[in-house]
This record gives sequence, structure tokens and C-alpha cells, in this order.
Amino acid sequence: MRTAIHPRLYDPAPDDPVLNCGQCARCGRVYFPPIGIGCENCGAPAESLVPRALPTAGVVFAVAEVNVNTQGTKPFSVAEVVLAAGPLIRAVVHPASPPLHIGDQARARWHVVKRNDAGADLVEPAFIKSASAFGDSR
Repeated sequence: MRTAIHPRLYDPAPDDPVLNCGQCARCGRVYFPPIGIGCENCGAPAESLVPRALPTAGVVFAVAEVNVNTQGTKPFSVAEVVLAAGPLIRAVVHPASPPLHIGDQARARWHVVKRNDAGADLVEPAFIKSASAFGDSR
């Protein structure tokens, strides 16, 4: 059983991570994380922002290694990924991924961060290098 570390941001039930976002019904702008104040692009009211599932395939825009040693934390990498649906997001690089570089295709996979007291896996989406994040021959 999977449990989301940040349940407002994604549903842990699907096999592949899908993000919870909002999309403006007027201009089509996609927001992640979802916002509730209206569209900052076209000025549409908050009621115009509709929930949408956002696939996690995209292109790596930037990568950084984090080397903060607090309470035994191991170094890890963070990537900024421009998703095929538009927004740029920042997430951890999956520990099983080969190193990511700018321009690489990537998609998210579940990363088990820890287990809770009830035995459920606490998960978050983490990016892994993929042959084609868009399902085509790019």
C-alpha cells in the first residue's frame, strides 16, 4: 500500500505518478501545484480553474546535487523538468536513475521515502531517465 507524502499534490494509487494540477478553462494554462486564486495568465476567476491529472513526462531543464548532511542524510539530486503539458516542476531524482543531464527525457516513478507505523510505503514522485518521455521517437 502506498501513501502520498503530499496528498494534495498527487494520488499514490496509479502505477505511474500523475500530478494533481489545475487548468484554466478560458486560456488553457496549466498550474502545478494547483492554485485557487484564479488564472494569473488571463485573469479568469478561481471557478475557471478545473482539476486535471498531469502526466509526469518531460525534458530535464536543470539538475543539482544536494550535499546537506543533516541527521545522516545522504547526498541526492534534484531536477527541474519541463513537463510535456507545459509547467516546469522541481522534484528529486530517483535513486535508481542514471545521472540526469540537461535535455534528457525523464518521467516520474514512485520513490519510497520511508514506511509509516502502519506499514504503508510513504511515496513521492521522483524522476528517472527515460528513452522517450513523450512516447515517440524523439
